[in-house]
Amino acid sequence: MGKLNYKKIFTVLFLLVFSVCAFAQTPQYYSSNTGTSANSFPFNIAGGKAVNSLFLAGDIAQPTPVPAGQRITAVYFRTGTAGTRAFTNLHILMAQDTTITTLTTGTFYPGPYDTVFVGDTSLASTVGGWMKITLNKMKYNYNPAKPLIMFVGQCGYTGTGTTVYNSSLTGIRRVWSVGGCPFVAYAGGDASMVNFGIDVEPAAPPVTTPDLLYYKFENNTATTTPNCALNGVGTLYPPFAAVTLTPGGQFDSCITGTGLASSGVTTGWNWNRGAGSWTISMWVTIPTSTSGSAYYLFGDAGSGSFRCFHNGVAYPDSIIVRATGMTDMIIPQTGPAPTQVAFVYDSATYTMKGYKNGVLVRTIVQAAPLNMAVGTGFRVGGYTTSASFIGKMDEFRVYKVALSDAQILATWNQDVACGILVGLSGNNPKIPMTYSLSQNYPNPFNPVTKISYALPKSGLVTLRVYDMLGREVATLVNEVKTAGNYTVDFNASNFSSGTYFYRLESNGFVDTKKMMVIK
Repeated sequence: MGKLNYKKIFTVLFLLVFSVCAFAQTPQYYSSNTGTSANSFPFNIAGGKAVNSLFLAGDIAQPTPVPAGQRITAVYFRTGTAGTRAFTNLHILMAQDTTITTLTTGTFYPGPYDTVFVGDTSLASTVGGWMKITLNKMKYNYNPAKPLIMFVGQCGYTGTGTTVYNSSLTGIRRVWSVGGCPFVAYAGGDASMVNFGIDVEPAAPPVTTPDLLYYKFENNTATTTPNCALNGVGTLYPPFAAVTLTPGGQFDSCITGTGLASSGVTTGWNWNRGAGSWTISMWVTIPTSTSGSAYYLFGDAGSGSFRCFHNGVAYPDSIIVRATGMTDMIIPQTGPAPTQVAFVYDSATYTMKGYKNGVLVRTIVQAAPLNMAVGTGFRVGGYTTSASFIGKMDEFRVYKVALSDAQILATWNQDVACGILVGLSGNNPKIPMTYSLSQNYPNPFNPVTKISYALPKSGLVTLRVYDMLGREVATLVNEVKTAGNYTVDFNASNFSSGTYFYRLESNGFVDTKKMMVIK
């Protein structure tokens, strides 16, 4: 029997271990794992680099096509070198566009994008293995029937560099930057598509809730507001009384109260939930006060003196909901910072819950089931002839169901569409009389701002963003719009600090305004 060759045994074991480690991270779905061309962009450039990549529908189909109704939770890059390095400001953005079939040489896709990952991070790679990056900003709802555009950039690294494998296809699949941050597109592009993979999970189902009232307090006239609820109740355009429309709401403008008597929005609806479940939510900014006086946020005196107020026995910086036969629900520390609050009553369990910014903070099981009488007039921003609230209020919603924890979390910071305005006739008083382009809000901003505009007539609308040199850097709108009021988001995550301009064009109307990104 010959002598054992320990060197060979060690080598075999090492290769086995290396092989297991190299492929321990495998994406659920990927574009290819057979690319042989290793490239340094974007991870193996110490001074920083960015790559814009295009994956057409059907490209990410290994070992099977991605099923519909999924969201991306992590991304993978098949790497050609081994090592670990610490990246500065690594960021990944994603977008989907049904019209794109190829990128444009020397130009980054203008977006808009969703930022799915951003931050300083350390990544490890192996030869021929998959380098995984778990998304930390949002999980991306992915439609496999649409092309996926991805932008990956990093502003510098320390450690051993990382190459990635590419497969050569057709068209322009990759455009890269000249150098590091801020990124400028190189005057070129090619057909190389990175060996790219994803992990997915079922996308969260859309939150559907039967509602009664929904006041957005934006794009309104000076004295009324529409009830945006689907199958809403009461007056479609209830009037304001002693409250004013001002900037600075959760998503746009809001109503501001100063504690005047008989104030608020007279809804034209009487509280009628009786023994049923309900949810009430709103965004508020209330100042600290030690006056001892109660300032009312909503209520209907005819339904067991059902009301909500701040200050008074609620104490400074707290909000309380109370009614005859109800154990008080107090949500503390709701001021003076802007806060979204929600109150949920579940008639099946007699349970009342209080939420702050989507998070459950208090639960009370009522001693007996609530059975409120039909009210005599529900008011928002006030209560009977008592002093109205002090501060700001926005996105006031009443649902005729008890929302779940998941639904509260999904909607507390969601700008739900004003659905009741859909399909209204041309004499809708909310159809603007003239074209207008509003100043973005907030301004300056980082990284997201909102831009509103008004159209008195239907037509092709373009809304584009330009840098100081007059170069177009983003297209926010390029489609036919019906007459009405609109608001769009501009995400400047991929833009450097500085001054930009946005320009609206429709039916011969042109207007341009200035905005500033500060990071």
